[in-house]
Amino acid sequence: SFDLRILNCGPAFGRIAVAARLGEGASFTLGAAQLGGESQTLEIVTEVAHLGPDAVSRQTVRSVLAGSATGTYLGKVAVARGANGTDAEQSVRAMLLSRTATANAKPELEIYADDVKCAHGCAVGELDAQGLFYMASRGLPPEEAKKLMLQAFVAEAFSGAADEERLLGQALDRLGALV
Repeated sequence: SFDLRILNCGPAFGRIAVAARLGEGASFTLGAAQLGGESQTLEIVTEVAHLGPDAVSRQTVRSVLAGSATGTYLGKVAVARGANGTDAEQSVRAMLLSRTATANAKPELEIYADDVKCAHGCAVGELDAQGLFYMASRGLPPEEAKKLMLQAFVAEAFSGAADEERLLGQALDRLGALV
């Protein structure tokens, strides 16, 4: 069992590459947040190979991008022949805070076994204007409303981590500089 949490907010370029090979009954969890502004380029590349039966993998990647930052996620889950009972998920979401920010995502499944449960999903969007209006109508200043919504968005990546509070605190510090 391996639980990896990543906060990617390098000064100009930040790249994380992860390769995981899962045998029978293995478990792999990846929770990652990419927080970029100005002209930063941030990238996470994963390759998770399910080589034995009954292995579980969960990948959650959240990106918040402002300015002309670029955030990229390339992730592959490969299920080998005989790796029946595999349970794999990829959830990739990006929040663009400006029209000049760019999010790239390519979640990928390659399955050569039967009796597996595999899913992947990707979404890119911006902060919900109605949600921001609702919070403002309740007296919350716009900047605080944005930070609160982004905190909830990024928190998914660190949910269940041993050092969840510390990671979320570091992420909030970085979000404060982006908003």
